[in-house]
Amino acid sequence: MLGFETIYHADEAGWSELQTNTTGVTIGLGEHTEPAPGNCVPVFGVADLDAARHKLEQAKVCFDGETDVVEGMVKTATFYDPDGNGMMLAQDLTGGAEKRVANDR
Repeated sequence: MLGFETIYHADEAGWSELQTNTTGVTIGLGEHTEPAPGNCVPVFGVADLDAARHKLEQAKVCFDGETDVVEGMVKTATFYDPDGNGMMLAQDLTGGAEKRVANDR
């Protein structure tokens, strides 16, 4: 309906990623086993999660535990804004982000 293309789907991880009509902008959708209000978590794709996390931690941003790594897939870290809203950093470990950028050139 919106013209988005599914570029990745993993049933076992409950994750899908859609390419929007805007170059370089994707939407990730995660499945929750028990949906509840507040389950929407914006995810910001970064090229170097460790560097981005370090910079945010220096600014006293609160993270929810350690960085999670799914080898060969993704690295993520959840953090909170001053109002307690959850957000996430994600680094693509599949090499897919680099391929998409190269294809967009």
